[in-house]
Amino acid sequence: MQNPILEAKKEIIEWVKNLDELETIQELLDLKNAENTTAQVSEPEVEYAIKDDFDERFAKGYTMEESLAESKKRVREWWGK
Repeated sequence: MQNPILEAKKEIIEWVKNLDELETIQELLDLKNAENTTAQVSEPEVEYAIKDDFDERFAKGYTMEESLAESKKRVREWWGK
């Protein structure tokens, strides 16, 4: 039992191997490139947090306890816990 898709692909490959018309070859390349661009997955737009002004926070300062709590909070955010 032969796969009809595989047979069709083989037939197309043979046809392309024997093709001598530059215009037809260019059309095939254009078709291939159009298929590649539509198949690409676009990245979703990333929403960025409001800019965190480090200098302002640094000038304000943290106590040791606040610093430890903030560090734990940020690590948990990064790791999704």
